[in-house]
Amino acid sequence: MELPKLADKQQKFVLFYVTNGNNASEAYRKSYDCSNMSKESVNVEASKLLKNPKVSLWLDVAKTNVQEVFKDEIKYSAKDCFDELAEVQARAKKDKGNYTQEIKAIELKGKLAGHFVDKHQVTGGGLAEVLDQLK
Repeated sequence: MELPKLADKQQKFVLFYVTNGNNASEAYRKSYDCSNMSKESVNVEASKLLKNPKVSLWLDVAKTNVQEVFKDEIKYSAKDCFDELAEVQARAKKDKGNYTQEIKAIELKGKLAGHFVDKHQVTGGGLAEVLDQLK
């Protein structure tokens, strides 16, 4: 697919928008001179830019590409996680070392990939009982 040509400032807006967590106003401020604009004006202009057909097409393509990159980066299976932990466990048993930081890094990668889920159990009485305790 051939994308339409964007003005330099529109290109900057697309780049900043995609890389800043989709904050249109912030992307607009980094792409355009907003020194004489109110916060509300920046918000309005950023919203208009998001609705621009050329810009929105570029954003759609950029978001799709970003999602593909993340999919590739997060191809970290539960087996990968288990294998890494088993390797660390074997080294720790062999040399009696402290591998807390390495285990924490593996755990965080596993959480990011959705392999570890923190479960919280709420016990106790109903809402009325909780409200009575607050009195």
